Amino acid sequence: MKKVAIIAQTKEGQLSDASKSLISFVSSFNPESILLLAIGDIKFSTVSASKSIDVVQLTEGLWTDSVSIQPLIQAVGGYSVLGIKSIQVDNLLSLLAASSSQEMISGIQQMSYSGGKFSITKSIFSGKASLSLTSETAGYFSLNRNFDFSANSSFEEQSINSVSTLSRAAGSKASIIALKPITGSIPLPDAALVVGAGRGLKDPGNWTIVEDLAKALGAATACSKPVSDLNWRPHHEHVGQTGVKISPNLYIACGISGAIQHLAGVNGSRIVVVINNDPEAPFFKHADYGIVGDVNDILPRLTKKLQTH
Repeated sequence: MKKVAIIAQTKEGQLSDASKSLISFVSSFNPESILLLAIGDIKFSTVSASKSIDVVQLTEGLWTDSVSIQPLIQAVGGYSVLGIKSIQVDNLLSLLAASSSQEMISGIQQMSYSGGKFSITKSIFSGKASLSLTSETAGYFSLNRNFDFSANSSFEEQSINSVSTLSRAAGSKASIIALKPITGSIPLPDAALVVGAGRGLKDPGNWTIVEDLAKALGAATACSKPVSDLNWRPHHEHVGQTGVKISPNLYIACGISGAIQHLAGVNGSRIVVVINNDPEAPFFKHADYGIVGDVNDILPRLTKKLQTH
């Protein structure tokens, strides 16, 4: 493999754990060069990789159209570009692919490189099936958030060759009107543990039992679309086909029937626990573990048990 670029995300100046894992994973392919496209400020000098790398910091906010993206297209020419699924990363990858007339492959569950080609397994039909394929050309690849990096995690830290800044091209029609960051809770796309709830809670005032359980677990909170539509919870917590798609290690669904639209947003979860007082709820067919009972009774007891251990 000749060239690989990685879209990495930073938090408070440091690479996210997922981005570090991706760098180590890509390094195992033994590329000639690695280019790190960092979204956000950079305050680091080393990363976990088998080769030293170059860093390009993406600045000036949104990269949202074919005009603004041109400098980035030139920077990654001839590179295979990989990123871990998020709204921001997928938007960037799809725009790069469309603007350069190359292929983008998303929903990647497994990936390897040998003999000059990528071997890929990706999810299809909203996660109900998998597709195996190969790619011999440089392309754009989006890995699922629950991608298993464990087999490629032991690489020595190497110095970064250089850090440069890449700005959007002038003439873009997109602009940032205001920045209103979500504060407080763990961001859903980054959460390893998620507690979600639906109309089975019966009243928005009962949501404290969901928040208490999430706090005890160190988890993020989520909701079904009807709950968001009723303004019981903010829209950014809506998980489903038209909301946020998550891939946590554990998803606990409380009082959610399991409509296909909701399942499409959570089918990347490694373990699913369903709590519902209806034993015929469709969600039980997709659960690894199920509890039949009233969430308003079970959740406080579960939280108390967690708090005593």
